[in-house]
Amino acid sequence: FYLSLFATHDDHRGKGLGMGLLRENLARIDALGGSAYLESSNPANNDRYASVGFAPRDQIVQASGHVITTMWRPAQ
Repeated sequence: FYLSLFATHDDHRGKGLGMGLLRENLARIDALGGSAYLESSNPANNDRYASVGFAPRDQIVQASGHVITTMWRPAQ
């Protein structure tokens, strides 16, 4: 499963809403026996993603110098 454009509005950050949504999606993916992929555009989130089973795979460096970390979570 490709998890795309996962974000929380500034007014609602820090309340656990984003991680709750991610966990719910992962529970559904797990029930189907699937794996998951995402691209982290914010290094501050990489540890959050690791806490639910994602591991860094590679990095994409854009022309601007911005680094995107590709992350994979095997089937659970």
